[in-house]
Amino acid sequence: MDFKDLLKIFMITALTGSVLVSCSSDNNPVNGNDDDDNTEQHPYASDIRDNGVILPSSIDGNRSLSADSVYYLDGYVFVESGTLTIEPGTVIMGFEEPSEVADGNETALIITRNARIDAEGTAENPIIFTSELDGEPFGETLILNQTNSKLWAGLIILGNAPAYSAGNTDAIQIEGIPDGEARAQYGGDDEEHSSGILKYVSIRFTGAEIGPGDEIQGLTLGGVGRGTTLEYIDIFVSADDGIEIFGGTVDIKYISAAFAEDDAFDFDLGWSGTGQYMFALQGGNGADHGGEWDGASPDNAPLYSTARLYNMTLIGLGQNSTERGADAPAVKMRDGSAYSIYNSIITDFNGLGIEIEDRSESEDSYDKTILDVNGDGASVTGNIWYTGNASSIETMIEVTSGSPRDTDGSTIAAWLNDRDNVFEDPALGGICRTQGCGILDPVPSSAAAASGAATVADANVDQTTYKGAFDPASPAWITGWTSLARYGYLSE
Repeated sequence: MDFKDLLKIFMITALTGSVLVSCSSDNNPVNGNDDDDNTEQHPYASDIRDNGVILPSSIDGNRSLSADSVYYLDGYVFVESGTLTIEPGTVIMGFEEPSEVADGNETALIITRNARIDAEGTAENPIIFTSELDGEPFGETLILNQTNSKLWAGLIILGNAPAYSAGNTDAIQIEGIPDGEARAQYGGDDEEHSSGILKYVSIRFTGAEIGPGDEIQGLTLGGVGRGTTLEYIDIFVSADDGIEIFGGTVDIKYISAAFAEDDAFDFDLGWSGTGQYMFALQGGNGADHGGEWDGASPDNAPLYSTARLYNMTLIGLGQNSTERGADAPAVKMRDGSAYSIYNSIITDFNGLGIEIEDRSESEDSYDKTILDVNGDGASVTGNIWYTGNASSIETMIEVTSGSPRDTDGSTIAAWLNDRDNVFEDPALGGICRTQGCGILDPVPSSAAAASGAATVADANVDQTTYKGAFDPASPAWITGWTSLARYGYLSE
């Protein structure tokens, strides 16, 4: 037993207050539980909480997880068919170090495109996916915080909706899973496909990289269709992005991504859905963009991203932060994408506001957005911007390196001004990035935030009278159930 093993045992003992005993075989009940489908012995099986169950690496057919038990993920767990139903209040914990049978694998739950997940928690009893070291769901002393990323990999959901990558529209390999794993493929032509439901779900302490640019995020979606429900999702601390969406048509609402170490919201490969009420908080970990939004692979692919995003509040690292470059934009649109942003607040980033990639090529985001060469009607309308290395809409534009046509960003700035974007402090109630601070209040009080909301263009999106992710007249929807609330960041 090496030092790391001893440290892990110490941490688990500190969380559980239990005495360690010899390991039990996963083929037998674990700590008295009568669920006998665990497949291999895990070196820390003796440390599992009462009524703990190690899930098998492959789940075929319908399976229900009860709040009466705690479930453990040992390496990759693939739901290959049927529906995985998870009761409100259920806790699923990932092993940081998978057992020998899963050697070389990260710990992740993968819902394949032939299966569904039905995980519908409530505000009073959210479903929690977290690390085995997290004691908060059990009311124990908090020893994890925003620095504890990469304790397990994350949740992956795959579907049969359209995506496009390097000529492929079907059987696209999701990133973060080694090549050759057929169960990790997504894509197809079913725009209405349903992968099930996630509602009031918290995903904590995630992120893994199996190679450069090949990562698992807190929540990864590949080819997920609009028949899927994704609402009230809390993603707290990820070594990579908070949520990454590869293609698909899914619509998302009420998404919180706090302390992602790369981008809070990363979209790619032809996502054409909508997003509304999206909140991001960065800080303390050198995070990159609030949004990094790509279009297609290659850039001139016939299917590219056209998602429309409404009522976001993106909070950066801090206007005076030195964690990232002063020219880094809060939002970066590139690779032939044509995204739209409406009625949103982008604030407290130390760099610039936005880059719309302009590489003097017809498939640029500049062509598809500013010039609207394909008639997509992409727009950036009715938003509030407030970043540290700028003082106006004109000075917040990050000009693409190389030989852009808009050499000083003035064309993009004029386009934004014509669409009622303003540069001013939205006057949020409070910003903090320290666990237990109790003063985070992302609700704005500025006059600009409380009026003048642009008309929405999608029937499935709410028309609001305000800008940002939170209604100034109502309690913030992240109150009570999210990690930010339960770890003491939010003001009472």
